[in-house]
Parts: sequence; C-alpha cells; structure tokens
Amino acid sequence: MYHQVKQFLGEGETLAVATIVSTLGSTPREVAAKMVVTTSGEILGTVGGGCGEAEVVRESVQVIRSRKPSMVKVELMDDIESDSPAVCGGILNVFVDPWWNEAGSSCSQITDELIQIGSDGVAAVMVTILKAENIEGVAPGNKCLIRENAIRAGEIRNERLLQAVMKEAENRLKREESKQLTLSLAGDCRAEVFFEVIPAIRKVVIVGAGHLAIPLVKFARVLGFHITVLDDRVVYANRGRFPEADEVLTGDMAATLRELDITPQTYIVLITRGHQFDEPCLREIIHSQAKYIGMIGSKRRIKACFIRFRDEEGIPEELLKRVYAPIGLDIGAESPEEIALSIISEMIKVWRGGKAQSLTAR
Repeated sequence: MYHQVKQFLGEGETLAVATIVSTLGSTPREVAAKMVVTTSGEILGTVGGGCGEAEVVRESVQVIRSRKPSMVKVELMDDIESDSPAVCGGILNVFVDPWWNEAGSSCSQITDELIQIGSDGVAAVMVTILKAENIEGVAPGNKCLIRENAIRAGEIRNERLLQAVMKEAENRLKREESKQLTLSLAGDCRAEVFFEVIPAIRKVVIVGAGHLAIPLVKFARVLGFHITVLDDRVVYANRGRFPEADEVLTGDMAATLRELDITPQTYIVLITRGHQFDEPCLREIIHSQAKYIGMIGSKRRIKACFIRFRDEEGIPEELLKRVYAPIGLDIGAESPEEIALSIISEMIKVWRGGKAQSLTAR
C-alpha cells in the first residue's frame, strides 16, 4: 500500500488515510486496519465494506477538500435486517487523516520510512495525535514514527509529550498491541493518541522438507510469513519443490538451526522424517526466544523424548511445556493438507492468543 501512497504523494495528490483506532462489539475489521482514498475516488485497503465504509469514504472526500482530520463513528447495527456482511452489530471509530507532500507535512518522509520498515522486516510504532488539550504546538493529525527507540520522522515537537509517547510506544511494542490511549501530562494537558504497532516480520522455520512441508509453505505464504525450509536431503530441500519459500537450506538440520537468528517472532515447526532427527533439533532450540515450537510425533514417542530431556539432561519442565507436541489443533486432520492446516492454525492461535484446543492439551 505505501508504495502506492508514495506515488500519489509524488504526483501532488492529497490523500485521506482512514484508520480504525478503536472498536466496540463485533466488527468486520480490527484496530489499525487502514483504507486510503484518493482525490479521484480510488480506494486502497478496507475498513470493513458495506454502508459503514461508504460513510468513511464520504467523510474522506471532505477531509481531502479541507485538509483537516476527522473522527468518524461507524455504527454497524442500524440496519440489522441488511444482507450486508458488514453488519456485525458493533461500532468502529475511524480517524480520517489528510496526507499531502508539502512544506509542514511529514507524510512523505513517514511514507518512505514505512516502505523501508516493510523492506527490513523490523518493528516500529506510528503515533498519531487524535486530540490535544492545552499542549502547545500540538494538533490532531500530528504524527511521529518510532523505530529502534528513535524518532525517524514526524512533526511532534513538544518534549513532554514526546517523552510520554516514547515510553508508551515501548510498552505497545512489547505487547504487539495497537491502541488508542489518553496521555496526561502536567496540569490539564492531555492528548488522545493512537499507537499503531507495526510488528517485526514473522518467520517460520520448517525443519523437514517432506510431503507435509509443501502445503504448510503454501499456507504460510498466504499469511505473510517469511519462510525457511530446512532438510539434509537435497532431493527434498530444493527450489523446485518450494518455489514460494524465502530460503531453502540443506545441511545437518540441528547444526543449521544452531546458526539461525531465532527471535521472538520466529515460529519453528519440527516435521522431520523421524525422532532421531527431531530430538537433536529440539535440543538446539528449546532455550531459544522462539514464539512457537511445534514437533510432530505420537504421544508415546513425545512422552519418551520429554522424559529423557528432563531426567537425563536436566531441561526444566517449564521449557518442555513450551513445545506443542503432538503438533497442531485438534481438528481430526488426516491428510497432509489437513495436518498442515492444523499446524498453521495453531501458529495463528499462539500469535493471536486464541482458545482453540491443541492436540498437546490432550
């Protein structure tokens, strides 16, 4: 989206960038979902579709004309008899912000930074002032972009506000949660601020390039993961079998895992051809920061593995409990495609904090 925004701004257009800053009840899109409306009426992205989105588009036209931001309250319960899928019974609060490329606006610089962030795959927070009371030099629509604990772009200059913003941005990043908050400064100075978290790119490392890995790569690609496939057999781990993977690595699987950069955004799936390969790999990553570790296998073999790790190697029980094994959600999967679906669904459960039952819980 931001590559297109850059093009429009470069052509001198004023855009309306609509962002969901808060929701109540059931809504078709989540907080931080975006839509861009151009002067010609072209729309990029969506905030939910249906009549609610049409209301946001109408307000966007006014925002483009006035170059003044606006908050739109979209109630999705007015026409409960409507056949529109957008009627969910909830409420969206959408901040519609004018973006243009002229003196006094940081939009072009912020757009460049957002493009770079997407390319680098790193985390960042975009901060937007929704409302300001008694804070000198601060107005609705003012923004700043924070990456690696530094402000990379923006027009917020008030030092007290910036200190509060930086502190809360760090908290939002840890939670990976976009949210509208009220920041109270000294006296009666306060600001309504939207913190939009741009998480670091999520990576999945699929260890084992057998039949199950093929549909798993396809699902992971659709969901936007950076994908690494690893196996010690060139006949399996190759570009011909995995054209959609970002990396295909061959070599000793445990030794290769030892060399990978495993971050809190890394999801590791152990689906090798046998426990004699799974266990050395698990040994290499059990102490890592990985967000998710899943290992395929029968309950009997997994139990035996965990007993060895605990009793013979002294690996704490709390680390073993991190491992999702048997791997996947309990959906009665049988075919490779179904098992891959159960695995990717379990990864999403861990990512989003869902409640579906994992096979390991049985």
